This record gives sequence, C-alpha cells and structure tokens, in this order.
Amino acid sequence: MIDTPFQRPRAGFAAALTCLLIVAGCASTAEKPEPEPSATMASKPAPAPAPKPAAVTPDVVRPSHPVRYIVRRGDTLWDIAAKFLRDPWVWPEIWSVNPQIENPHLIYPGDVITLAYVGGKPRLQVRRPGAPGEARPTGENVERLEPKVRERPLEEAIPSIPADAIQQFLTRPRVVSLDELHSAPYILGNYEGRLISAAGNDVFARGFPGGRPDASSYSIFRPGDPLVDPDTGETLGYEAIHVGKAAVRAYGPPSRLEITDSEREILKGDRLLPADREPVHARYVPTVPDQKVDGQIIKLFDAISQVATDQIVVINRGADDGMRTGTVLAIAQSGGTITDPYADNGPEEVQLPPQRVGTLMLFKVFDRLSYALIMDATHPVHLHDQVTNP
Repeated sequence: MIDTPFQRPRAGFAAALTCLLIVAGCASTAEKPEPEPSATMASKPAPAPAPKPAAVTPDVVRPSHPVRYIVRRGDTLWDIAAKFLRDPWVWPEIWSVNPQIENPHLIYPGDVITLAYVGGKPRLQVRRPGAPGEARPTGENVERLEPKVRERPLEEAIPSIPADAIQQFLTRPRVVSLDELHSAPYILGNYEGRLISAAGNDVFARGFPGGRPDASSYSIFRPGDPLVDPDTGETLGYEAIHVGKAAVRAYGPPSRLEITDSEREILKGDRLLPADREPVHARYVPTVPDQKVDGQIIKLFDAISQVATDQIVVINRGADDGMRTGTVLAIAQSGGTITDPYADNGPEEVQLPPQRVGTLMLFKVFDRLSYALIMDATHPVHLHDQVTNP
C-alpha cells in the first residue's frame, strides 16, 4: 500500500477483534449480533461458507512501522492497522489476544498497540493502561485512564471504519428495486391543494399494503437515476433520493401523515418507505472473497466525476455473487496504451495492464449490488473503475 495525499488518517479495528472474540469466547461484555440490513432492497442472507481469511504473507509488515501507537479518539481500526501493515485487512489474522485485559476484542482510546514476532510470525498486541500487569505509558499525549475502571461502554470502542461516512446509507433508503418503486405508497396531496409541502405540513398518502400504514414513521424519497450493470445492460435498481421524513397521524384511506423533516420540497407522487432503524456501529470484520471477482463501480455518491478516501460508491456485485458485509476489494483503472516504436512491423500500440489505485470495503450488501466505502486511494476513483480481488 502506497502512502499518498489521497489517504486520510483513520484508524480502528473493533471489527477484527469482535470476530476473534466469537472464536475464542473471551468476551466480558457481550455484543449483540449484527442485524440484517433492512433498507429498501432486502439484503440476501450471507452464503453458508465462512469468508476466506486474508492471507498473511512474509512482507505483510511495513518496514517503517512505529514501535508502538497510542490509540486516540477519532481513530479507526483500519488505519491503525495501516500504520503497521501493508494490507490493513489482514489485521484479524495476526491479532494476539491478551487474556489479562477485559474486553480484549475491543480497542479504546488510551490503549497501546505494539507489534511483536511470536514463533517468527508477526503479532499485533494491545496493552491497556490500568489492566493487571500492564504499566501505564508516559507522555504528554497519553489519555489518562483510571485503573479502577473495569468495563467501558461498547460505544466508546474504536470503530473499524468511519461511522459518520456511512451513517446516512444505513439509516436512509438510497437504492430501491423496480418492484419496490412501483409498490411503494405515494403522497397524494395536502388540504390546501398546494403542489409543494414541507416540514410541519400534513399530507395524505395512499398505496399502503392492506390499505393502511404498517409503520409509525416513513422516509420520503423520489426516484432517481437507474443503476445499470455495464456488463449486461440490465437495470439493477434505482437511486432513491431522500427528501424528508413523515410520521403517521391518522389511518385512512387516505392516511394522514405529518412531514417531520424535509431536505427538499415534498411533491405529489413522492414515495414512502418505512424508516430504517438499523443501528450504526461501523464494526466490520475485513475479509477477502473466496471466488474471483470482476466487477465495476456503477455509482458515485455526492460526486460528479471522481471520489477519494472515505467516500461512497456502488458496485455491480452483491450477495448473489458471493459478496458479504466486510468484503475487501481492490480498485483498478485501465493502464492505457503506449507506443512501441521498435516493433518488427513498425510502431505498435501496446495495452498496459490495469493499475491498482485503491481499496474499498463493502458495508451494505444487496442481492445484486453493494454499497462500499473507499478505504484508501492513491489516485482519484472514477465511475466504471474495476473492482477485483485484493
């Protein structure tokens, strides 16, 4: 992995440690299992076979890794690993659990991360100030922790990836299928007959299954551009443009709802979907796919032509293709061509191999496409860049 200006500091690894906790059974504070995504297109259950662990190669350790790193607020597990490892996603494979530390599967601000070799193999270790047998590090930037504290809230643990970067994609519908689009309830209008409504206005809606709402609150969205698979030309879904929120006030028909929030004007014909209450925890275990992956980026969010680290994209591969939450993929761009003036038959154009420009992690997987967060990028990432095995 190459350090460039496009890489932004992030750090954290709760995901990896959570995975090891399940295997080792060493948790002192149990985590709730990660719920299935509930937004728009229902996510397909993950394939039965366990994901393939990332391969640990002899050169996995960065030559210039720090002697130790003190975890700070705002860090993420991915970038803490990037300080020590060439490939941050192999973190779960070389993590060493310290049995003297309560909740060793979670990392908190003030913990000290070090790298050691055990049996000739690299191991990342955590030392927690105040834990039995652990000395308190010194230094002006060290967060002081009280030795008497035995448990810390799960929410204080360092996340795997930046939670704020993906929050809106976990709590709002951003992609819908054609069937969902056609069957979603729609706004009929308001008392005054105005074309536009906003926060604080009451509106009437129809099209609910069974004739009445089956939830107390709804997200309001407007159909956007189709998401087309460049390989097949098939429409995989539609962008759902979030325009507001509404709460049910009276059951109809038609049902009466109050607009509780509006980011854009609310129009007749705008669609409704039950509000997604999936918790935002950003604790993902990085894994590599079992099978060969050859996909593309088909959507850039909040960008026109290019994106970089910590931005969101959609790829044309999903659970049907073996993808799962936490899957890590490489981003590659066409290498272009160069002219060979020395060819036997005169100047000849030579196609260069694709160039790797970054890494992404899937954080929400649907049947045929997935949301991904760009974890690092050495060049700007563009629409239709390739995604493949790291």
